[in-house]
Amino acid sequence: MQVDKLVEKREKHVIARGDLARKRVEIGKGEYLFLILVGFITFVFGFISLTVYVGVMYLAPIVSNLTGLTFLDSRFLLFVLIAITVSGFFTSTYPFSKAIGGNASFHIILAFMISAAALGVQVYKLAFTGPTWIGIDLLGEHGNNIQMMYLSAIYFAYNLILLALQFTVLRKEFSHQE
Repeated sequence: MQVDKLVEKREKHVIARGDLARKRVEIGKGEYLFLILVGFITFVFGFISLTVYVGVMYLAPIVSNLTGLTFLDSRFLLFVLIAITVSGFFTSTYPFSKAIGGNASFHIILAFMISAAALGVQVYKLAFTGPTWIGIDLLGEHGNNIQMMYLSAIYFAYNLILLALQFTVLRKEFSHQE
């Protein structure tokens, strides 16, 4: 008799838990769409920035002859741009991998680690070069102006927000695994 009550109680618990899981999936769809959108925007933002950087480096001799400005190669900026692009790709593929039952945690861990490395490079350059590090890396002393400080701040803030989002998803990924 007690066993029947326990089984009945367990069935009610499983049914209630199933309803809760369905609610989580409904909420999760919005989160997944948001992650796809953020990842896609990040990928496009990084890809366009990377294309502009490569284009500027390709056209640097012509611009140098016309304006007298000398463009310098910046490995740090190149790394940050590649990292933002790759991180955006893995952030947007995370929901797809989760939906098909793939190794979704790999995608979000990789995106988080790449974003953290890019943020670390930015903090390093901010500490040793200053807030106009992008301008100084690309143009030398000619790049030490307020516009380059704004550009550095935009990349830093975007990467920081992206890292916080990825950390939140990462925590959620490992707290819900059973």
